Amino acid sequence: MVNIILRILWVIFIGSWLMPLFYVLGFIFMALIITAPIGLWFFNKIGYVFSLHEDPEKKEVTFKRSVGGLLWFYLIGWWAGFLVVVLADACIATIIGIPLGWWLINRLDKIVILS
Repeated sequence: MVNIILRILWVIFIGSWLMPLFYVLGFIFMALIITAPIGLWFFNKIGYVFSLHEDPEKKEVTFKRSVGGLLWFYLIGWWAGFLVVVLADACIATIIGIPLGWWLINRLDKIVILS
């Protein structure tokens, strides 16, 4: 468990610019099909990159989950993820919406690839 003060400083100085970069790189790698496993890895790490939050319920990646994640990404996940990123950025821009924005970013991998 990482100290909450360290996590807040991480979000302000590193996570705020590194998370969108991970989203774009994950999107590019997923779109290229051959490099989709790398894209899955990027999306699985988005919550950690943004706020040093590790999901204790992470399940191991199997072939069935990878194929399902790819289909979800191509049909729904890419635009749903974009909308969630925009909504989270709008929430984080307000003081009262920071917890909601933080929560949305930490769940982005579940929205984009159903991990």
